[in-house]
Formats: sequence, C-alpha cells, structure tokens
Amino acid sequence: MTPDSLAGHIVELIQLTDSHLQLSSPETSPAAGTPADRTVSAFFKKRTYLGAKDRRTISEYFYGIVRHRRYVEALLEQYIIEFPAHAGLDAPGNRHLALFAVFHFTKHSGTAGDFPDQKWRETFPETALKEFAAWLGSNQDLKFLADRPEVLPAVRHSFQDWMADELAAQFGGETEKLFAALNEPAQTALRVNTLKSTRDECRALLLSEGIECTPSSIVPDGLVAAKRFNAEGTRAFKEGAFEVQDEGSQLVAIIAEPTPGMTVIDACAGAGGKALHMSALMRNEGEIVAIDTEPRRLGELSRRAERSGANNIKTIALGEVVPGNLQGKGDIVLIDAPCSGSGTIRRNPWFKWTITENLVTHYSEM
Repeated sequence: MTPDSLAGHIVELIQLTDSHLQLSSPETSPAAGTPADRTVSAFFKKRTYLGAKDRRTISEYFYGIVRHRRYVEALLEQYIIEFPAHAGLDAPGNRHLALFAVFHFTKHSGTAGDFPDQKWRETFPETALKEFAAWLGSNQDLKFLADRPEVLPAVRHSFQDWMADELAAQFGGETEKLFAALNEPAQTALRVNTLKSTRDECRALLLSEGIECTPSSIVPDGLVAAKRFNAEGTRAFKEGAFEVQDEGSQLVAIIAEPTPGMTVIDACAGAGGKALHMSALMRNEGEIVAIDTEPRRLGELSRRAERSGANNIKTIALGEVVPGNLQGKGDIVLIDAPCSGSGTIRRNPWFKWTITENLVTHYSEM
C-alpha cells in the first residue's frame, strides 16, 4: 500500500473513533459510546484487502496518536498561534491529517521523505511540509510551555490535568516515570486454557500459525506474544486453547485458590475472564455462579465458556438473584468491584480521555 493510501486509512480511523467516543458520566461505563478497540476491529473487518503489515502499521499509528493525543494537539495549536496564516491545519475536515503529521515527525521519529507529501500538498497547499517538520523538530520539547510548569508533565505525557494531579499527589517524584510507563503499549498476554491444552501445546499451535510467544515469568499458564495479532482469527483461539488476559488479571484466580468441587460465587463476573480461569483451575468440577448487572456481558461469558469447554459455570443476572438463596453457599466469593478502568490505560489508551473525575468519585462511593 502506498504511503498516501496508508495515511488515508489512518486518518479515517482517527475520525471514526472521535465520532464514536463520548466522555463518560457517572451513569456510564468508562468508554461510553463505542470503545476504540471495537471501532478498530470493525474498521478492519470491512477492509479485508488490508494485509497483516498494513494493519499493523495502521494500528501502531492509530494507538500512538490516541496515546499521545494531548501532546500532538498542543504542538499543532502552538504552530497555528505562531503562524495564524496556516489555521487551515485545524479545519474540521483536515485536522486529523495534521495530527497524524505531528505524531509522525515527533513520537514516531519519521522524516519528510517517508511522509505522504502528495496528500499533504493537496490538503494543505499553503503549508510547506519540510518547514512544518522543521518547526516540530525544534519545538517537540514543548519549550513554549516553559512558563507553565504546572501543566508541562500532563501535556508532555498526554494526561488530563485532574488525572495528572491525582497521580502526582500519590507518587510525587516518581510521577513522570509512571506517566512514561503508562504510555508504553501493553504486551499481548494470553492465558492457556488448561481444559483443552497445555502451555507448550498452545505455544506450538500458535507458532504453526506464525505467532511467536514466550512463557510468562509471572503466571504458570501464561504466554506473552512477541507482537500484537488478531487473536480471534487464529485456529488456536477458535478451538478454545487460550484467552487473551493480562497477567495481573490471571493472578486473581490463582490467589483465590479455587479447587475442584468447590462452589465459587463470582459476584461481579463481567464477561467472565476470571470465572473461566477458575473453571480451568477447578478442572470443571464443582460450580461457579457468575453474577453481573448486565445480561449482555453474561451472554458473552456463556459464549466464551462454550468455546473453552467450561461446563461448570452458571450465569445469573443481578436482578434475578433471589435474596438469601446464595447465603452461606460459597466456599469462595470473588468481588472484582466495578472501577474506572484507569489501571488498563496501557492496553486501553482511550481511557485517558473518557475517564472523568466524577466517574472515579462515583465508583469509589459505590
């Protein structure tokens, strides 16, 4: 695919995501509207002509721009302040190409030689690309914010002011290290479903499909993929050999220590990642009662359980729970209480913009 065509796809995807995402409120989930990962998935499903390399390039740029959105916005805004004749860069129909260019020349360390300059000339005939790139190169340290040190860290690492202030209050001098770590893309972690496979068998099956993984050093049934890949498109996934699950999330079921024959109540089951893991640890013996407020999530859990061969999970919507029926019935009660989701920013960078201060307060008071 040509650079101009790639740029067009990246810009279109950013535009789609901006139109689908909405800021959260206390009454909504952290990513009200359509979560960015679902928009990306739908985008690629409609464009089957895109090869793996093109998809990877588009994804890297897209998630990079989402992750560093405030930083690239600040540079674009400052350029227009200094050169108002180039205000067309911020025009509603064109600004996403300008943001793409800012990211390319700063965070992606790109050059004018590998940027789609034909598309740039057609869209911004009044702005010379090389001059724009040169200005970005000399201003990417955000020196124009030197007189506003209170906002500099939040802009440099692209966090909302209130979120940056909260983290700074907790982590002090370590805050910028935390910001930098949160901006590192998360590794793709997998949990091998021991009801159907072993870690070595699953690893070999994935390798036969061109996906290289290494054993997790944190969890016994975990694998870490060398790069992002379309998990749902693999034979291993369709056969139920693994689930995509962060290593930290896998630790929860291990710490809970469910054993075969137990009755486990998963009181905030969601789509069931931890319930499925506990089912495997219990070797399908005993019972897991999975409860959630949203029937849609429980429906997803049922589909995942069927694929995984987890036969000991019973789903109940919270509204259908009869008071007293479960009292004293559980050997283990797992409560993964609803939260803002801020701990998953590495994997879900759009949460940086959809989580609000009111939402955090709402969950903390539940």
